[in-house]
Amino acid sequence: MLAFQPPCRLLGRFLPGADPHASVNVSCDGRHWARVPVTQDADGPNFALDLPSVAKTRPIDIAITSIGEGLLGAMTARVQPRLNAHGLAAASVLAVHDQPQFGAPWMSFDGARIVVSGSHLPPGGDPGQLSVRFGPGVAFEVAYPLPSPEFEHHFWYWPNGGLSNFQITIDLASSAAGSDPFSFEFVYPTAAPSSHSTDGIQGVGRKVYIPRRLDSAVCFPRDSNQLTRVQTWSNDLSVNFTGYSAFKTIESLFGHYGVRAGPGVTILDWGCGHGRVTRHLIQNWPEARISGADVDRQNVEWCNAHLDGDFVTLPLRPPSSIADASLDGIFGISVMTHLTADVQQLWLKEIARILKPDGVALITFAGFAAVSFASVFRSPEWWQRWQETEFDDEQHDPALDGKIDDGTYYRNTLQSPSYTLGAWGDYLEIVDIYPGAIGNQDVAVLRRRNAAKRSAS
Repeated sequence: MLAFQPPCRLLGRFLPGADPHASVNVSCDGRHWARVPVTQDADGPNFALDLPSVAKTRPIDIAITSIGEGLLGAMTARVQPRLNAHGLAAASVLAVHDQPQFGAPWMSFDGARIVVSGSHLPPGGDPGQLSVRFGPGVAFEVAYPLPSPEFEHHFWYWPNGGLSNFQITIDLASSAAGSDPFSFEFVYPTAAPSSHSTDGIQGVGRKVYIPRRLDSAVCFPRDSNQLTRVQTWSNDLSVNFTGYSAFKTIESLFGHYGVRAGPGVTILDWGCGHGRVTRHLIQNWPEARISGADVDRQNVEWCNAHLDGDFVTLPLRPPSSIADASLDGIFGISVMTHLTADVQQLWLKEIARILKPDGVALITFAGFAAVSFASVFRSPEWWQRWQETEFDDEQHDPALDGKIDDGTYYRNTLQSPSYTLGAWGDYLEIVDIYPGAIGNQDVAVLRRRNAAKRSAS
């Protein structure tokens, strides 16, 4: 029995006592749309899914099949545009960003098995498209898709976002000697090609890394809300796990552009917080000189007391105390995402000052993925303004209220790659942009412009 629930929801139920397969295939207008799981409740086996997003109301012919059983049911549904609570259409958001986002923030370890859990939007709306790839010899199991009400809420525009949760169980004892059970990659065939592809750079994009060493989890802040000041959902394990995976991405990008671990190499974590990523760089690049800087004095003091590096408190606006041309590499994760356009420009000039002539800066910004994530709160009018300007720094972020002197300084800033290419080029050359390389943030790869280039631009 099939039922349509406007604007775009299809419900299916089998007769009591039926023993269907674990999933069904759904076709729309003669083309495969999605494979979704069959679940069991008190009334028997059933399934539910979102149909394709439409810009205007239109009929869609639906067919349900199951492996080995052929056609199970068919109907025509008049599918309507999906809107958020403010009237913004899902089709408008998908037109801006149609790549599936994911998060893998949780892990546990019982001494023999590692369990990683999180959420990954079904590629193209189809949970059946997603798989997980380890290297040879790794024993693992994947449970996907699982219900995910939080992703369904935030990614309201994404078909079948409520079928996003996953759980990956890695059996270390059963894995082959010499295998790598500490990294995996999400694989799906519908990823659109990018002009700045990350496929050739190990550790960037859809790859997740698990900390190999237990001592990376030793000593985190215990006072007040230091651990969760910006990422309010964090705990000790998630901070260590996500910090290590971000470090591996940064390490891979640095290596690709010529900055590698070695004696005397100087690296700055700009916006280090409590050292979520810095600690992994210190541990894994022991011969390098690692430093951190932040406007949050309490976190800087904690880092100086507990981590083996040099940490300085930054003013809200430059100049800083960091020496000219002293750094081979600078990375800033989720810093520009909290600065106004004017303050961004001040810090870009400062980064150019402290970076060595052949140095590399990796700076994240909140691009199309972040804009789509925040669309649940947006109206059509805001969306129209965003499409015209591709920049917004109007929203205050309260995460550092009481921790810095200026209550208007810390923002939630959104900007497109094209805006970034145009606005960030006065003092630094943008070599590449990698969309969604760290969480839902893009990474810009920057180098210094020489004086001749700067005067000519």
